[in-house]
Amino acid sequence: MNEVEKILRKKKLEIDEIEVPEELETRLRAALKNRHSSKTIKGKWKIKVVAFLIAMMMIGYNVDTLAFYGKKLVGYDTLMSSNLKNLNELEKGQLIGKSYTFKNGEKITLDGIMLDDNQLLAFYTLQGLSENIDNVGSMSMEGIVGRHYMMGGQGEIDEKKKEVKWIMAFEPPYFFEKELRWTFTLTQGDKMEEGEIIFTLDRNKAMGHILKKEINKTIQVDESKIRFESILASPTTTVIKGTIQNIVELAKDQIIGERFRPDEIDIKLIANGKELLEQGSGMSTDMSGMKFDKEYEPLPTDLDKLQIQFVSFQADHDVHEKIKINKDEVNKSLKILGQNITINKVYEENGETYVTITTEESVLLSKVVLIIDGKKINLEETVLDEYDKRGDGRINHTRTLRFLGTGKDLQLDIHRIKYNKIYNQFIDIPMN
Repeated sequence: MNEVEKILRKKKLEIDEIEVPEELETRLRAALKNRHSSKTIKGKWKIKVVAFLIAMMMIGYNVDTLAFYGKKLVGYDTLMSSNLKNLNELEKGQLIGKSYTFKNGEKITLDGIMLDDNQLLAFYTLQGLSENIDNVGSMSMEGIVGRHYMMGGQGEIDEKKKEVKWIMAFEPPYFFEKELRWTFTLTQGDKMEEGEIIFTLDRNKAMGHILKKEINKTIQVDESKIRFESILASPTTTVIKGTIQNIVELAKDQIIGERFRPDEIDIKLIANGKELLEQGSGMSTDMSGMKFDKEYEPLPTDLDKLQIQFVSFQADHDVHEKIKINKDEVNKSLKILGQNITINKVYEENGETYVTITTEESVLLSKVVLIIDGKKINLEETVLDEYDKRGDGRINHTRTLRFLGTGKDLQLDIHRIKYNKIYNQFIDIPMN
């Protein structure tokens, strides 16, 4: 191969590696198509050559610029996490660029989306003529078999308060859905206007998942069990799902009157020994039972060890405890569902009855009444709140409960008690 052939071969390889922006290719094809009906074959060839030369000139001078603005989302840097920025740099999003204008002149533009197995992220812009432009909501993505609802998001308004950019997460569409109808409403006073933008998913841009595992581990928590069911890690987020009670357990507790209402479940996801940032959580109760999900930042690319740390669980429990108390008794101790409660003193003042109690910091008598000579008296208020840190680091909480009225025969009737319990148990997730 002589030097000329080498140079030509090198140039050919460089040209082969040049990536023509899809938008430019589409426009050129459209231009050629429009010319087809009025030009001869010879004329069409000329147009192609001219178009090709124009394209090569543009690519030669602006290939980097075209790639950047043609395939990446712009204007969302302050809203994107570092992970989303990286995905955007890798051109993992799909540009949409479709708008809807409401009757009042406000415009909403779906700039683009990112799709993986955990969620569909919609990047959209609201533009209006007034400062009250952030009044668009009630959004959903509708496919061929139902709606995929909004899960949460974040937005940022510009300094002039006439433009808002949002990143909103939706349930991911089913794998067979290609065309989606994005619906939204604008509310002004008692008037509501619904709009829609229809777009086609480019499944080549979908990112799938990185790790998908069935966990199937349970941890005993008092009278119930927390079941860790699955973990699904995708490029945009990592989601752990589980069950607190199935429908049979829910029905059983309802019948016997020993329900508990989860208030907070503290779970850490630890990858390569480092805790991942929690990004969201949810609990729901329906015909399938009481469920929870926890969302964390994406897994690291060099993952070799993954653990779930079940830290603590807080719930409000039904109890039916009647404690006889009297005005001469001090520092009476009792235990309910394993929680220590001290009734420090009971006294009367100005025709009212006061009961001072001490518990650990997280323990709350969430529903309590005082039975005075057989009559139930609701709690009027809590008039004293003091916290005392003990030598072991735990904190005692002392408060006084005020009830209207006085009497001889007193019973503290505790209906519900809320507390947080520490577990600190670990679940190893195999990597194979």
